[in-house]
Amino acid sequence: MKRTAVSSYRLHFVDLIFDFSGFRTLSFLLLVLIVNHQSIFAQASSPYSRYGLGYVRSTVFSANKGMGELAAPYYSATNINYTNPASYASLTRTTVEIGANFDGVSIIKDSTYKASTGSISHFAIAFVPNPKKNNYAISIGLLPYTNINYTFIQNFNDSSIGAHREIFSGTGSLYQVYAGGAYKVKGFSVGANLGFLFGKLDYQKTIAFPDSIGAYGTRNITTLNVKSFMYNVGVQYQYRIFHNDDDPDTRSDIFATVGLYGSGGIKMNAKLSNSWERYEYNPTYGLIPVDTAQATYNQKTKINLPFNLGAGVMFGNERFWMIGTDFKFMNWKSFTSPLNNAGLNDSWRLSFGFQITPKYDELDKKKYLSRVQYRFGGYYGKSEVNIDGKALEQAGGTIGLGFPFKSLGRLNITGDFGTRGGNIAGGFRETYYKITFGFVLNDIWFIKRKFD
Repeated sequence: MKRTAVSSYRLHFVDLIFDFSGFRTLSFLLLVLIVNHQSIFAQASSPYSRYGLGYVRSTVFSANKGMGELAAPYYSATNINYTNPASYASLTRTTVEIGANFDGVSIIKDSTYKASTGSISHFAIAFVPNPKKNNYAISIGLLPYTNINYTFIQNFNDSSIGAHREIFSGTGSLYQVYAGGAYKVKGFSVGANLGFLFGKLDYQKTIAFPDSIGAYGTRNITTLNVKSFMYNVGVQYQYRIFHNDDDPDTRSDIFATVGLYGSGGIKMNAKLSNSWERYEYNPTYGLIPVDTAQATYNQKTKINLPFNLGAGVMFGNERFWMIGTDFKFMNWKSFTSPLNNAGLNDSWRLSFGFQITPKYDELDKKKYLSRVQYRFGGYYGKSEVNIDGKALEQAGGTIGLGFPFKSLGRLNITGDFGTRGGNIAGGFRETYYKITFGFVLNDIWFIKRKFD
């Protein structure tokens, strides 16, 4: 009997769940990421992360990150675009993406401080239950939402209490796990993500008397635990504006794609703990609590997230070239929390991006570099952070490469280089780089083998 392996791309969602060990493996990996989120998601230290809920992490994945984080109009047959869930309907293959970041920052004021860290940036799976119709898709995943990571030290000499030191620090992260879907009808796509936001933010203010022997110090510890649902929705409309009837290669087609996404202001559930305690310092064991002056634990509270909105337009064809721009806005002035978060501004950002693939032939192995996707982009905007009445400016540029490997997927590598806070005379100036690696696997990894 002749034994042959037949590849079937007609994947069914139920088959994936019950028959494929690959899906079970990926689901287990997602669970591991959720359980161990504190240790694998990280961000380089930033003094501006003390504002709001911390440094807001980008929700753009590896492919369009290289295009200046173009998101609203971006669509792809093989790359996931979480930011605008309507784009899921353009997927033609079951897709898995695991992203990793390497971030570095230089903080400049009176002196220069440098920090760097590496972490996993996101994990997502998208299913195309019926590739024959190719009009709807489903996605699940995990990605960070915000991070805080800072330490400030100030020395004082007060006439009433003498020389003392104040130390402000914060650590923690918020994450979101999501499930979403999209549906397409005649070029019009609509999609939505339902997510669960969770995590913990820790803040400390410590007063120490380093020159006084036996003096007790004081420490204030505040912890914010967040567990709440959130959502975002999106729409896209694509129309072919050019077609050459004399050229059978559809790479010559030009499409115009308009995209819009956003979410309303969400009131999130949270629990707040706060305590004041005295301590003594031991060179061997560090800070040792002596007594607690007052404490409250797990008080229920609310956090009002800002609404956000993004819109953009793109022209071209993913198989040849794409160029576009988009604009996003977040209403941070409406943000409220039980912590002191005064002085936040509405943030906005304008982005543009370009991608070109010289030759889109998966079977042509002789001209590999012509099948690489080359991406470029840039952005400018103002963040929610307000220093002395001025919003921090942020600007940067991106460059990306998408390396194909056979028909399994791509390795996307993106560099993001920028600066923020340079317009604030009395503040910190940050220059940063972010290197992102996106391992994109397509549905050949989930092929069900049949034997005759």
